[in-house]
Amino acid sequence: ARDPTPATLMGSSTALRAFATPRLAPMTSVGRGGRARRAVHARAQAPKRADADAASAPLPRRTAVLKTLVALTAVVLPRAARAEPVLQAQDSGALDAAQTPPERRPTKRVLITGPNSGIGFDAACKLCALGFDVVLACRTEAKAVDAAGRIEAAVGERGITVRPGQLIPVECDLADFASIRKFAASSEGEKPVDVLVLNAGVQYSGDDVIRRTSDGLEITVGTNHLGHFLLTNLMLPRLASAVGTGPDDVAPRVVITASEVHDPSSPGGNVGLGAGLGDLSGFAADGQNFQMIDGSEYNADKAYKDSKLCNVLFAKELRNRLQETNSQITVNAFGPGLITRTGFFRYQNPLFVKLFDFATNDIFHVAETVDGGGDCLVYMATSSDLEGKTGLYYNNGIAPGEGKTGHRFEVSSVSTEATNDAEAKTLWRYSEQFVGLA
Repeated sequence: ARDPTPATLMGSSTALRAFATPRLAPMTSVGRGGRARRAVHARAQAPKRADADAASAPLPRRTAVLKTLVALTAVVLPRAARAEPVLQAQDSGALDAAQTPPERRPTKRVLITGPNSGIGFDAACKLCALGFDVVLACRTEAKAVDAAGRIEAAVGERGITVRPGQLIPVECDLADFASIRKFAASSEGEKPVDVLVLNAGVQYSGDDVIRRTSDGLEITVGTNHLGHFLLTNLMLPRLASAVGTGPDDVAPRVVITASEVHDPSSPGGNVGLGAGLGDLSGFAADGQNFQMIDGSEYNADKAYKDSKLCNVLFAKELRNRLQETNSQITVNAFGPGLITRTGFFRYQNPLFVKLFDFATNDIFHVAETVDGGGDCLVYMATSSDLEGKTGLYYNNGIAPGEGKTGHRFEVSSVSTEATNDAEAKTLWRYSEQFVGLA
């Protein structure tokens, strides 16, 4: 049976339990070294005189070579220096070691950025309730610890007990490359990751003061794109190490929270200046001191839209590079819809935010809820519909009368610019330089 859509995924605690990730006991390998030694002992005790029929039968090439070497050894070396040949037993032991499967982990592990608010918090609660170990990557450890406490309480209200160590609060400030590297080098950062969710984001629409990260980059693109770019590259070995070691054989996933505003022709993207990186002349001319990627005058709203376009282009190029190496890791992005009640618009004029919220939620009914957006994220991270599929973009579009809030979550087209392979490669090269990977 197919997985339910996000609209029905979290309808009740019963539904949550029904979709709980099955947990398997860790697999143990069956040692065959003992059997190999018994086989050697049995051969040593066998009569040395070959049967007449066996002697006349044609010998396999490997056996014939071994018998010839034994015969030559008997002639050349004195008996005291000779030892019974054990090559076959040694080969058998090496083969057994090579075939021994890695020990399986009992639970799957999700690393999510921005789990302390909005759809990140909602999804973290649901993933925890489904049985995942959840790494809560926040700007500070204090925020992560606070989020863990609130998630445990929320999950407990559903009658589900959080296991000790199931929620892992960590500091990973996406606006500080040193913080990202420190996390990646930590004990928690070196464990296998089954699902990497790049969800955190900042936007300063309505406030055109240029803010910069700890490394001097414009903060919107620096956090939403470049911080996630570095984290992903550092986590790729952890994703690769999850292959064949988890409780199931589902391929590791990278899930990117993008937005329909990456597309200037979309309902959300065509308000104000549209997303567009141009020829990346801002990167070319100013390097890490850029204000806007396309070199235009700074506009905080466009900077956010550009960062979401970067998310989609990054997903595209990452998918291509992983496929070139035959990696099993999949990469997909999604837009959760217009969600106004998260504090995400706190830098806008307060009166405008209240009017906008009322109009989109109560008059035109085009806004999505935090719960609905969280369902979309959980779907991307867990649905069997996406098993083995990569390079897709899902959008939570308006569909009156459907689902809980009149939205339909489905595979959608990206903007024309987001299909540009050359632009995706150029963005990757600049990103490598800026984060210190080139």
